[in-house]
Parts: sequence; C-alpha cells; structure tokens
Amino acid sequence: MAKPHILQFSLMLNRASPVRLVEQVVLAMTQLIEQGRLRSGERLPSVRQFAVEQKMGISTVVEAYEQLVARGLLVVRRGAGFFVAFQGNVAQSMPTFKVSKPVIDSAWLLSEVFADERVPNKAGCGWLPSKWLDHDGLHQAERRLMRAPGAQQVGYGHPHGYLPLRLVIAQFLANWSLEVAPEQILTTHGATQALDIIIRTMTQRGDTVLIDEPGYCNLMAMLKLADLNVIGVPRTPGGIDVEQLDRLARLHQPKLFFTASVLQNPTGTSYTPACAMKVLQAAERHHFWVVEDDIFRELGQATDPMLAALDGLQRVIYVGGYSKTIAPSLRLGYIVCQRELARQLVHTKMVQSLTNSEITERLVHSVLTEGHHRRHVEQLALTLLDAGTRVNARLTESGLKPFAIARGGLFCWAKFEHSTLNAREIADRALQQGIWLAPGDFFHFTAPQHPWFRFNVAYADVNELVEFFTLLAKNDVRRQQ
Repeated sequence: MAKPHILQFSLMLNRASPVRLVEQVVLAMTQLIEQGRLRSGERLPSVRQFAVEQKMGISTVVEAYEQLVARGLLVVRRGAGFFVAFQGNVAQSMPTFKVSKPVIDSAWLLSEVFADERVPNKAGCGWLPSKWLDHDGLHQAERRLMRAPGAQQVGYGHPHGYLPLRLVIAQFLANWSLEVAPEQILTTHGATQALDIIIRTMTQRGDTVLIDEPGYCNLMAMLKLADLNVIGVPRTPGGIDVEQLDRLARLHQPKLFFTASVLQNPTGTSYTPACAMKVLQAAERHHFWVVEDDIFRELGQATDPMLAALDGLQRVIYVGGYSKTIAPSLRLGYIVCQRELARQLVHTKMVQSLTNSEITERLVHSVLTEGHHRRHVEQLALTLLDAGTRVNARLTESGLKPFAIARGGLFCWAKFEHSTLNAREIADRALQQGIWLAPGDFFHFTAPQHPWFRFNVAYADVNELVEFFTLLAKNDVRRQQ
C-alpha cells in the first residue's frame, strides 16, 4: 500500500482574489497532477491534515477533494482516504482520430451543430451569442434558487408544470388579450417537445398536416418520423399564401396546420392582421387546428397579431418558450389550449417523459419575476432589429436578395440569384473559409430553384461573409462570360 504523501510545498493561493478558494485549490492540485508532482496511486493527506497544512477550513478541503474526484483526478478508497487516480500516458493510450471538416447537411444541422466548434463563423446558426444574453438576470435567479429550502429542489413536479410559472405565463398572454386559466397551460422540455406532444396526441400515421414552407427544419423531421402526409404552404413577406392554404385545405382536409405568426424561422417574417384573420377563417371553414409556434413573440412588434388571442383558442393551439430570450440551455416551453385538450396533452407528456424539471421551472420563474427580464428583452429586440437592417443592406451589396425587410428577430432569409452553383455547393465553399451557412434546402421539402440561405443577424454582420459572396458573384460573372 502506498505511504501517505506529505506535501512538501505550499499551494500558490491568493486569498484576496475574487476567485473562490475552493476553485484555486482545485486548479493548483490539477496542475500538480498533470505535471507529475503528484503521481498516480499516491495517497493525499487527510482532509484535516490538508486543512492544517494549508491554513484553510475543513469544508473548503472537502469540496475541493470532491470536485477532483468528480473530474476523475482523485479516487476514494473507503477507510483509506483519497488517492491520485491512475493517469498513465494519456497521449499514448488514447486512440488518434483524424479531425475532418464537418459536412453541412440536414443531419449535421439537427444533431451535431450545437457541439461543433470547428467552424469559427456561424452565420447560419439558430441561437444568440452568449454576450447578448442576460447573464446578470440568470445568475441572480440561480443564486435565489440555491438559497431555497432543499425540499423545493427534490421530487417530481406537477404534471402541468410549476403553478407560479403557469400564472406568469397566463399574465403574459393576458397582455395580448388572451385570458386563460392555469389548467389550460402545460410546460414542456422546450418548444420542440411541445410540438412533438401535439403531433403524438392529435395525429395518426397517414394523416395530412400543413406546414409553413420554408419552415422549421426540426418540425419537418418530426412530422416525417410520425409518417404523416406533410404539405407545405408557401410563406410570404406578410405571412403565408392564404389562397394556397384554402385550396390545399379544401383538397386534402388536413388535421393540423403548423405555422409561426411572428418572426418565423427561417424567413424572419410575421403575419399581417389581414393574413391572420384569413387563416382563422380557413381553419373554421375546413375544420383543421392551427398550431401557432410563437417562441419569438417577445422579440416582435406590438402590432404583430396573435392567432390564439384572435381565435380565443377555439381552433388554435399555442406554443411558446424561453430558449431565445433567456438561454438556449434552459429547455423550457409550454402549450396553451382548451381545457379538455390540455388534459389529453398532459397524459401524452407524462407517458413520454413524466414531469418537467421543477428546478428549471423555478429558475425560469425567478428570471421572469425578478424585474429585469422585460427591460432586457426590450433592448434585445431593438438590438436584433438594428442588426437585421445592417445585415440586409450588406447582403444586398454582396449580391443577395433578402426575402423581406428586417422586422427584428434572429433571422434573415436571402437568395443568391446569379449563381451557377446550388446552395449546398456554395455552403461547402464557405465552409472551406470557416463560414457556416444554412442552405435553404434544409427548410424546404424540395430544393428551391435559386440558392437560398438563412442568416443569423447576430453573427452575419461580418466582413468575411460579405467578401465571400462578393467574390463568388464576380467569379460567376466571369464563368458566364
């Protein structure tokens, strides 16, 4: 058995630093292990001995040791103490992998993009930069949550979701003239799960549903997995082509129509009041449900119509969420609908995943009620509107044609008219220069005639993107001459 290791040195700790002493100890010990000054199998001093030698509290040492165990640098042997875990020659023992460039396709977009750090310029991504999020508000809510009694942080939550949060959601909807009771609201693991619960509850294999086209690529994939007959309704700068909606509904008798009324992904467009009324009239005339995907509502304009409010939830099922305005990692969405339908959807939710994480629900509730969120969202909306205006102008200068004027939100939808290359080929060339583009093919059932792209206005206002398309346009002109 290895003899106890007696530290012959003092850790370099700065007790006046704002960095917690625990974190300093963990960093210093990690460096000692990586440098080989603490070797595999050596036993560390007891917690009490370490605390005495380093002149710190026992609780600090306990927390530091436990963090090192959790990171795999130490192991615990019951009755014997803490030992340095076997390190070996990590470089030699690990298999080598060739790091290749990502292949931009729909599978990558759905499953790998969130973890892929190989592309420096993410002009086609679907989330906000970290610096645009409300870090102070989130951290304040986290601190408040950590001070709550432990009994509030364990156990399953309510099937419908955390009641105080549902009351806040109801108040938000009341501001848009939609009066609902808490039992008409159920929380979900993000808006994507909300859509999935609706699909599983309200459709059967072979049913026909309508969807915005271009539309949300994740939703398109979910509908295909459910083996549904999916038909696209053309998107317009003012909403959708209502004449096509009426014609398709008359011919195919769909059960559901999935649409985004405000700042749609990928086009960034919103419904006009006239379009909203005609959609609701078509739903009534042809007896289909409208699923209003409205996660960008807070970033839109005060005049943007809410289908659920205009309809009173007679034929509209409303979906919202917080990943775009609080943080992408907070996977919390919600569904609002008629009471009886809500009971059916809750049953599907419980079968599928049981309740939500009430810790997450309490955290979101705290962010929404601490008094800073409204101002943050107002400023974010203005920032995105300004960024969208600039990106539209720069894309136009570089040879692209935006689909609509900037109305705020994350996305700009633009086509590259004068190109001999398709969207995938252009995306591949951009990738070679460290630029990730989201080709329009991902958002259509069939590839559009011209190369279309979705741009995230928070990332696309960069010279590299403009230079890429400007040069591409010039080279295409030379090839065509």
